Amino acid sequence: MIEEQYDILLELQEIDINIDEEERKRRSLPSKIKGVTREIQGLKGSLKNKNEDYKNLQLKLKRKELDLTEKSNKINKHQEDLYGGKISDIKELKQIQKVIAKYKEEKDGIEEEILDLMEEMEDLDKFIYNIDEDLKGKEKEFKKCKEEIDLTMLVIEKNMNSLNIKKEEVLSKITDAHLLKEYELLRKEKGGKAIIEVDGSICPGCYLDLPSDVIYQLKKNRKIMFCPNCSRILIWKDQLKD
Repeated sequence: MIEEQYDILLELQEIDINIDEEERKRRSLPSKIKGVTREIQGLKGSLKNKNEDYKNLQLKLKRKELDLTEKSNKINKHQEDLYGGKISDIKELKQIQKVIAKYKEEKDGIEEEILDLMEEMEDLDKFIYNIDEDLKGKEKEFKKCKEEIDLTMLVIEKNMNSLNIKKEEVLSKITDAHLLKEYELLRKEKGGKAIIEVDGSICPGCYLDLPSDVIYQLKKNRKIMFCPNCSRILIWKDQLKD
C-alpha cells in the first residue's frame, strides 16, 4: 500500500514538475518581445525628434531664403539708383556704393548660412532614412517574434491541458489525504520537489547524512519517512515499481 502511494506521488510530482516548466515557459515569453518593443519605441521617438528637427531646419532655410531675396532686391534697387543717372551727387553716389557693399557682404553671409543649412539637412535626411530602415527591420522582427510566441503559447496551452488531465487522474488514485497535503506543502517550500529517491546514506535533497534508523525503515518500506533535515518525503529507490 505504501509502495503504491509512493509510485503515485512520484508520478504526481513528475507531472507537477512538467506543469511548472510549462508555466515558466509561458512567463518567459513576454521577455522575448520586450527588448524588441523597447527598441521600436526608442527608434520611433528618435524618428519623431529628428523629423521635428528637419522641419525646423526647413523653416529656418525658408526664412534665410526670404532674407536673401530681400537683400538681393535692396541691392538691385540701390544699383538702379547708382547707375540710373538720376543721382549726380558724388557723396550720395559713394554712400550708395557703401550701402551696396554692406548688403552684398550680408548677402554672402546669408548664402553661406543657407549652404550650411542645406548640408545639415542633407546629413539629417540620411540619418532619418537610416532610422526609418532600422525601424522597419525591428517591426519585421517584432512581427516574427509575435508569431513565434503565439505558436509557442498554443503548444504550451495544449501541454498544460494534457498535464492537468493526467494530474486529475493521478490525484484520484491517492487515498492518503494527509500524505497529499504534506506533499503539496513541501512542494511550495522546497522549490517543487517534495519527494526524493534515496539510494544511499545521504539525502539527495539537502545532501546531509540520514540516520541509520531512517535508512532501515526506508528499506523495510514499513511507513512514510521524512528527511529529519529538510523534511522531504523519502523513498528507497530499489523499491520503486518498474
